[in-house]
Amino acid sequence: MVATFFGFKKLPFSQNPDPQQLFESQPWSQLKRRLSFLVEHHGVGLLTGEVGAGKSTAIRQFARCFHSPFYKLLYLHWTSGSALDLLRQLALALELEPLHRRGDLVRQISETIGRLNKMKKQHPLLVLDEAHLLPHAALEQLPLLLNYEMDSATYLSLLLVGQPLLRRTLSLQLHEPLRQRISVHYHLEGLSRDELEAYLAHHLKVAGTSQPLFDETARQALYQASKGIPRKVNKLALTALRLAAARQANTITEGLVVEAAQEVLL
Repeated sequence: MVATFFGFKKLPFSQNPDPQQLFESQPWSQLKRRLSFLVEHHGVGLLTGEVGAGKSTAIRQFARCFHSPFYKLLYLHWTSGSALDLLRQLALALELEPLHRRGDLVRQISETIGRLNKMKKQHPLLVLDEAHLLPHAALEQLPLLLNYEMDSATYLSLLLVGQPLLRRTLSLQLHEPLRQRISVHYHLEGLSRDELEAYLAHHLKVAGTSQPLFDETARQALYQASKGIPRKVNKLALTALRLAAARQANTITEGLVVEAAQEVLL
């Protein structure tokens, strides 16, 4: 109904947008530069942001650009489990048959990472998404995987991605060995007020219309309700469009955005 009423070629504000049509905000541009630095200098990075800020989307987009034969991307999306579970997942990502004991497993992974660097000239980059869910024991395990030849070589790069809780967790004394290794840190903010307007225009253009559709009051209400968090913007904007189409309204107003916010529980 929404696409037909507004004449869209495709529905805008999807939660899974076409990676070729992502809106490149100022925060995303800043993040790309930091990620490039991390890859080039073989370090440890920390990316945090609120729920819906676009962390996982940014990492997936970055991964699609990661085609160099000199690097091997290892992406783990963490849900829950122990330090041993994390090591097993990493071993599987390295195409290994995980050994059973933790010490043997750490040695197996370390030797494989070393061989990738020395024999295949391939540097692994481990991305741990949703890392705020990692237990303390798993985080304590990570520095052991970064130690090679008395710290004189860096054979594994690491990027921890998670919600702000991850920063507080890493501030604890027991994680000092890992925290000291972090060379790149970026907190992904929501869209600014000006960027929100450009974001709306971009998604509407991708959908096939150059009409603004959202009036000034609607744009202000969208920003106030979403704080510029892309996932919230998408939910609000699409719901407001659906409400407008149901009422045969060609313009989205503040009232429709307020009603949309109530419907999607923002």
